[in-house]
Amino acid sequence: MRKAKKNLREIGGEHPSFFVSREAFLKGLLESASRLSAVERVSFYYYDEKKALLRLMMRRSGEASFEAEEDARLAPDSQADAALASQKPAVFSNKAGHFLLVPYRIEIYMPGTAGQAPLRGLVRLERPLKKGRRFSPAEAALAHEHIGDFMRSYYKAEFVNISGKYAKNLAAITELTEIFANSLRVRDSFKNILTGIQTYFGFDRVRLYLIDEKGQKLKGELSSDVRGQIKNISYEEIPLEAGAHRFADIVLGKSSGVFMERYKDCVLYMPLVVQGVTMGLLIVDNLLSQQKIDPEGQAILKSFAGQIGLALDNVRLFEKVEELSLYDELTKLPLRRYFNQRFQEEFYRAERFKQPLAVIWADLDYFKEVNDTYGHQIGDQVLKEAGRVILANLRKIDFPCRYGGDEIIILLPQATGVEARKLAARLAEEIGEIKIPVPFSRTKELTVSVSLGISTFPADAASMDALLEKADDALYWVKSHGRGRIALAGDVERLKAEEKQAKADAANWGG
Repeated sequence: MRKAKKNLREIGGEHPSFFVSREAFLKGLLESASRLSAVERVSFYYYDEKKALLRLMMRRSGEASFEAEEDARLAPDSQADAALASQKPAVFSNKAGHFLLVPYRIEIYMPGTAGQAPLRGLVRLERPLKKGRRFSPAEAALAHEHIGDFMRSYYKAEFVNISGKYAKNLAAITELTEIFANSLRVRDSFKNILTGIQTYFGFDRVRLYLIDEKGQKLKGELSSDVRGQIKNISYEEIPLEAGAHRFADIVLGKSSGVFMERYKDCVLYMPLVVQGVTMGLLIVDNLLSQQKIDPEGQAILKSFAGQIGLALDNVRLFEKVEELSLYDELTKLPLRRYFNQRFQEEFYRAERFKQPLAVIWADLDYFKEVNDTYGHQIGDQVLKEAGRVILANLRKIDFPCRYGGDEIIILLPQATGVEARKLAARLAEEIGEIKIPVPFSRTKELTVSVSLGISTFPADAASMDALLEKADDALYWVKSHGRGRIALAGDVERLKAEEKQAKADAANWGG
C-alpha cells in the first residue's frame, strides 16, 4: 500500500502545465489515470443535470488525447447509474472489454449564489477483453482516490480559464472610450455608462436592466433622466416569461407588440448580448419630448450596446476572479489574504471607536491522524462540515478565515471575551456533533472535536500581532493540556502563573 501511495503522488502531482487551461487539465487527468492503471482507453464524462445525460468531454486512446462528442443516457439500475449515485467505483466486463467507472463530484464556488455549484460525472477506464485483465478492487480504489485528488484541483484550471477570458475582454475594453475605462466596479461602471449616453445623445431617459444569475427574472439596475439624475430601479423585477412584459418578450426574442410599434421612432430597445448570451437590456427613449431617434443615432447606439455588453461581461468576470482568489473552495471560508485585509480594517475601527474586538483561533483535533488513517477524502469532509457549522453560527459582522490546513480564525467585532467564549462553546458543541460516515472503519463513523484559543482587544493585547499571538498562545495551552477545550488568553496567563507557583512549591518540598 505504501508503494501505491508513492506512485499516486508521483503520477498525480500538480504539474503547472495542467492548469494552463481546462483542456490541459483534462489531458493531464486522462494521461495520469491511463499511466496509473495501464489502460487502453480512458474517457472523461460530465453529467448534464438538466437533460439527464452523460456528456463526453475528452478521451485518451493510446498516447493521444482529443475532444469528442458522445452522449449517453443512463439506464436505471445500470453500473454507471449506481456509480454516479453512490459515488463509488464500479467494475464490470462484457463482450466489449473490461471496464472501470470512477465517479467524481466537486463543488465550484459561485459568487452571488448560495455559494456552490456541483460538477459531477464519470471517468471510464477500458481494457481489451482478450489481452487485458479485469480491474481489481485495489486498482478501483486507487483510481478513485487518484481521480478524486486530481479533480479537487479543478478550480485552478477554472480560475485560469476565467482569468484568460477576463484578460481578453479587458484588452477589448481598453480600446473603447474613457466612459468604459473609469472603473471596474459594477455600480460605478453602470453610472458612468448611463451618464455618458445621456450626456452624449441627450435622451429623455436611459434605463438598464440585467438578467439575474438564475436567468428567471429581468431586474432593474439604474435609470438616468434628462436632468442627469441617476435613480436606483432595483425594485423593478420582471419574470422572464413570454407574455409577462414587453421587456421580457424583447429579451426572449418574441413579438414586439402594439406599444413598441407605436413608439418605435422615439424608443430604442437594445439587448446586451455577449457571445450569443443575452445579459440584459438597455432602453433609451424620448417619450417626454417625442423627438425621433434618427437612423444614424440608432446605428451608433446599437454598436455602443455591443461595447456595453463587453464591459458588463468583463466587470462580472473581474468580480468572479476576485471571489475565486479570496475564498477557499472546500470550506467556503475566506482565505488568509482576505482575512489580513479585513483584520486591518476591523482593528482600526476598534481602536478609533474604543470598541472591543475578539479573535478565536480554532484547530481541529488530531486532523493529521484523520488524514493518515482514513484518507484525504474523509479529511475534506471534516473540513467542509466544520466550515458549514462555523458559517451557520456567525453574525453578519463576524469574519471567519481558513488560516491554513485545519486552522481557522474567526474575527468578532464588538465582542468581549465572555461573548467570544459563548460562541466558541456553541461551535465546539456543534462541531462535536458532526458525524462523518466511514463504512470501512470499525465504528462506521467519525466524530470530531476542536480546540479553541481566544484573545480580546484591548484587554489582552494592544496591537494586531499581539492579539493573534495571544490567541495562538491560548490555543497552544489547550492543545498541551488535553485538547477539546476552550481557553481565554487572560485565563491562560493566570493558569501559567499557578503552574509555575505549583512547581516552585513542589521544589521547595523536594517534590
